[in-house]
Amino acid sequence: MERTLNRVIALTLVVLVMAALSGSTGWAAQVPSQTSSGSLEQVDTQAVAAERELVKGTLMDFGLTDQGATSRVDLLTDQEVHALASDLESVKVAGDEIQWDTTTVLLVLILVVLIAS
Repeated sequence: MERTLNRVIALTLVVLVMAALSGSTGWAAQVPSQTSSGSLEQVDTQAVAAERELVKGTLMDFGLTDQGATSRVDLLTDQEVHALASDLESVKVAGDEIQWDTTTVLLVLILVVLIAS
């Protein structure tokens, strides 16, 4: 009886820890431009092409392939490219990465041992 109770408690703890670690998935979305439309009309085609290359290079630095970066930049309007190129330092890499620290790994291992015994 005690062994069954220990297994139920350990299994419940494993499920709760895994649920707590799963987190929500963040999806990238378009960010509205903070620049005025009047200043964007004065941007010539060479500047737009240079900004597109700058944004493409930044995306490649984040790990995208040449084709992947090109296809993403092609989806952006000139205004969106200008807004990104104007403030590239604030661009963050989005992702769905779980970071396991030592305490979490040890806790999961202990719970697995409790369940197995």
